[in-house]
Amino acid sequence: MKPQVLALAAAFAALAFNTAQAANSDGCFWYTGGSGSQKRYFSMTAPSAIELKSAPVGSVMATAPKATIHTEIWQIKCPFPATPNYHGEHYIADGELADGFTDVYKTGIPGVGVRFMSAAGNTSGSLPLKQDYRNSASTYINVIKSIQLEFIRTSRDVSQGTATMNFRIEQDINGWNAAQILVAGSTKLETRSYFSGCAGVEKLTIPMGRVSIGDIGKQHKSFNLDVLCAGMPAGTKIPVRVYFEGNSSGPGRLNLDAGGATGVEISLSNGSGALLPFSRGSALSMGWINSQPGGELYRLPVNAAYARKAGQQVKAGMANATLNYIIEYD
Repeated sequence: MKPQVLALAAAFAALAFNTAQAANSDGCFWYTGGSGSQKRYFSMTAPSAIELKSAPVGSVMATAPKATIHTEIWQIKCPFPATPNYHGEHYIADGELADGFTDVYKTGIPGVGVRFMSAAGNTSGSLPLKQDYRNSASTYINVIKSIQLEFIRTSRDVSQGTATMNFRIEQDINGWNAAQILVAGSTKLETRSYFSGCAGVEKLTIPMGRVSIGDIGKQHKSFNLDVLCAGMPAGTKIPVRVYFEGNSSGPGRLNLDAGGATGVEISLSNGSGALLPFSRGSALSMGWINSQPGGELYRLPVNAAYARKAGQQVKAGMANATLNYIIEYD
């Protein structure tokens, strides 16, 4: 499947900053770009739209262009030798971490998280970020100069939608809350690489009818195994596969439930005559049929028939069997 490419809207903007008084017990101060210990406020706007590419869980699906927070030199200095060490913390103040991650935050869109990458000399890396190093007469700390957003796949199912971006990046130096960057805006997350989910009929009962011992193998029952996949634009076609689980002695062979007929099994094949697989590695492709109001319809035609078991005597009785199917997609 070839994904549709959507242009990235680099709608970033660095806005004016404000100042406010903040506690500063170590006497750290603005060394360049300001004076005193007033807290500085910056802001940026998240991209308006971005396309999510296919990636494993935990990997990057899309990377936004770097957003420049400011173009001036903003540096923080702590007195030396009065303050021998620096302890810097850069963190997301009001974001909720995605389950299983330490630096990826929920966007409100299932399966999609966001990571904040900072770049500013000695304050570079993914947030939250902690740094410790010794002070000197020429040592200072930079305010984050740019932010790059990475959109991370956080679960198997990935949805589309508009994420409301409302995050506060705080920068603390030796306990002094020196600067804040507000990340705001709405980002439309679009993809042609993921289904939000596929589901088949919860329980499908296929009546085989009464068959005499002399007619075993002569009568066949045909039916369709249908699966509906939702969460992508109409007409999207991606590989959907299926394999089976049950009491089986090999491909295309299903044993009967105990307590009924003996010497008989059910043979199973698809519309092309391929035996139904009972292992993941042999999963069969399902064919795309059409677009439905609830999603994309995929189908596997199935032929079922009673068959004699080699070397066993046939005895009459109930001839029921149970077959489970497992859908694989994305």
